[in-house]
Amino acid sequence: ARSNILILTGSIGSGHVSVARAITDALYRIGGGKIHVETVDLFTALANFVTFATKKIYLDSLKISPKIYELLFSQSDESEWPLKILNALGAPFMQKQFLELLREKQPSVLVSTYPVWDILVKKVWKKYYGALRLPFVSVITDSVSVHHSWTYGEPDYFLVANDDTAVALKNLGVEAHRIKTFGYAISHDFEKHHSCLDFQQKWNLSPKRKTLLLILSAGIAWSRIKQLVKTIHESRLKKLQLMIVACGSPQWEKRLKKIKFPWPVCVTGWTNEMHTFIHGADLVLTKAGGATVMECIASQKPMVIIDAIPGQEIGNAMLVQKYNLGVVLNRDLKNFDRAIEYLLEHENLVKKNLAAQQKPRAAEEIARFLLSLISSRSN
Repeated sequence: ARSNILILTGSIGSGHVSVARAITDALYRIGGGKIHVETVDLFTALANFVTFATKKIYLDSLKISPKIYELLFSQSDESEWPLKILNALGAPFMQKQFLELLREKQPSVLVSTYPVWDILVKKVWKKYYGALRLPFVSVITDSVSVHHSWTYGEPDYFLVANDDTAVALKNLGVEAHRIKTFGYAISHDFEKHHSCLDFQQKWNLSPKRKTLLLILSAGIAWSRIKQLVKTIHESRLKKLQLMIVACGSPQWEKRLKKIKFPWPVCVTGWTNEMHTFIHGADLVLTKAGGATVMECIASQKPMVIIDAIPGQEIGNAMLVQKYNLGVVLNRDLKNFDRAIEYLLEHENLVKKNLAAQQKPRAAEEIARFLLSLISSRSN
């Protein structure tokens, strides 16, 4: 009989979903026909006023003011009450929906890559499946600084990207035997290195210039993009070219295509081929999103961190800074030129640091661990 694995995620930011996808692919590569994996976006599956409001508050607070988001983030980090209240608000309706989901999917292992509903999830899981002692595993998509919400649902195991994150969890009171450091699960595509030359030809870029890839993802305010464009115009750097991937909003691509830049520039919209863009670039300018930072590490591409969501992404920026994997720009962007010069001059050193942080088989390690939980129960 096939074993079912249920992965719960949340479609806020791309990291939670991309980790779920990478683990699913690895499970199928390793487990073959013996398993069935299903990923469920809790914002869709448990759709009601509370999940809708949670998503809206998150996205609006990022758009309106990072300070509001920072306050919400720190409040729920210092006390579990905000999340307990959130879980309780949707409890009767969502518990019923989640129980129906479990009965339909009949999972042997439950995996979460998004922590907000973990309190509610664990409650239902324990109440109806407690006697079976089925494992509940949390895959943490933060690095270095871990928000308390990851621990509120009390999973049996925490899977983390690196030793710094393991230490942060231990500091939150999690026992060492429940923490597994396997690395960050990223798409298999990042392991296949693509040629820079093919990329340059496709986008009509010059092999004589260094390529900066600017990734503009959701969560970056348009005011920040304008500030960045102004900084590029004031730059004294020569012999560069710019590839912009504007994923955040459909209007961004149109607006950016109208702007004249001091360097040759190509602008494109959202893509599911991000690996070819990262592999084709010399430096990556990006927000400190967990998935993108880890994808750059896997591709050994030095990073210039242009922005970070307060609280949530600060740990990823700290990782880049601590291990010299790139440069984190000041809020005023005054160190823009210096950051790029430094990274181009010390490219080999930074690439060496990136290689030391790599855990290229993370998704497979996680998949093997999840499969081992199934086989240890069936023995």
